[in-house]
Amino acid sequence: MELDDIQAIREIDDRSFPVPYSTAVWERENRNSLSRTLVVVDDGGEDSPELRGYLNFWIIMDEAEIHRIAVKEEYRRLGVASRLLQEMFKILGNMGTVSVHLEVRQSNHDAIKLYEKFGFMIKGRRRGYYEETGEDALILEANVRIITQTR
Repeated sequence: MELDDIQAIREIDDRSFPVPYSTAVWERENRNSLSRTLVVVDDGGEDSPELRGYLNFWIIMDEAEIHRIAVKEEYRRLGVASRLLQEMFKILGNMGTVSVHLEVRQSNHDAIKLYEKFGFMIKGRRRGYYEETGEDALILEANVRIITQTR
């Protein structure tokens, strides 16, 4: 992610999450040495480039945590999120990261199915985690070494 990407990320974020990140949060993520934000951009040919999706995660010692992943509505189910996750696992494998985890809404069946495809397993539940709805979050975790060896 570059600073110029933040507006496009915000537009996707605003349409994807009940509580989107502000521009200030994305600017902090860009400066944060623990944070990485990957983007998928179509070069657009003669038109201007179009940001199709992003993945934001933190790397802390030998663990990683996914904070946000979202894809522009018209590009969902076309492999954009899979490309982002593949690239993240490649980066994490090269850095010697052991595990990656995340929280996901228990009702977000499409996301859970995607994560399971990448080797994530349910490790726990945070009751009432999402304040705006009171919905539970499932805690998912994947072993980076296993994923990078099988892909």
